[in-house]
Amino acid sequence: MELSLLRKSMWFANFSNKVFWQLVLVVVLFSATTTIGYAQSYFHSPNDTLISNTTVNNSVTMNITQVHPNNDTLQFVWKKSSVSMPNDWTATICDNNTCFPSLIDSSTTLPVLPGDDGLMLIHCFPNTNAGTGIIRYTIYEIHSPLQVDTLTWIINAESTAGISESISASQAYTIIGNQFQLTDSKSKFTDLTLLDLNGKEVFTSGIPTSSCVEMPSFPANFYYLILSGNNIIIRQKIWYASN
Repeated sequence: MELSLLRKSMWFANFSNKVFWQLVLVVVLFSATTTIGYAQSYFHSPNDTLISNTTVNNSVTMNITQVHPNNDTLQFVWKKSSVSMPNDWTATICDNNTCFPSLIDSSTTLPVLPGDDGLMLIHCFPNTNAGTGIIRYTIYEIHSPLQVDTLTWIINAESTAGISESISASQAYTIIGNQFQLTDSKSKFTDLTLLDLNGKEVFTSGIPTSSCVEMPSFPANFYYLILSGNNIIIRQKIWYASN
């Protein structure tokens, strides 16, 4: 009787040990599969480095998108790596949640749901000094913190030699309601851009031969108006109330 109980106890112990290690193997394989899945579930578009050429007093907006083709949910953590810009340049950063008023140190995006993409955006305004600005941020997805990418934005701004800004902004146009109208029908301005105070582009339009542009309705606030054309650039902070 004692021998039979001993054999049963040994069998149960061996069986339990076997089941335990099988469960451990399943957990390890599941964790590895999950990590690999997240590591391969997005990519940066157009790539992780963007280069833009512009002139001083002419802002640029550069987007790096986290393309998300799989049926999972992502969330990104990003952190400032380095910033090098000429004196008097300004720049702001946006993600899929917020446009920040400066190049802040770090933040976490809103969850990127299936069918949506992530966003990292730099808006840079080279003021009066020509030169090159280089902005770098690291980014990783919260499920794979060891997979860290570095996003780089490079802005080359040349001098505005030969570009005239002698035209007074207040004399160049009028805005009545939501109607933008150039005051001179022979004006060389060809493009209009409106930015919010965070530097995010909220409206852009070519200026037709009629010199009139119907602008969208926005909350009454201050905005940056940029007019550009044939060797002419104007950037002015305006109060815009469409109603």
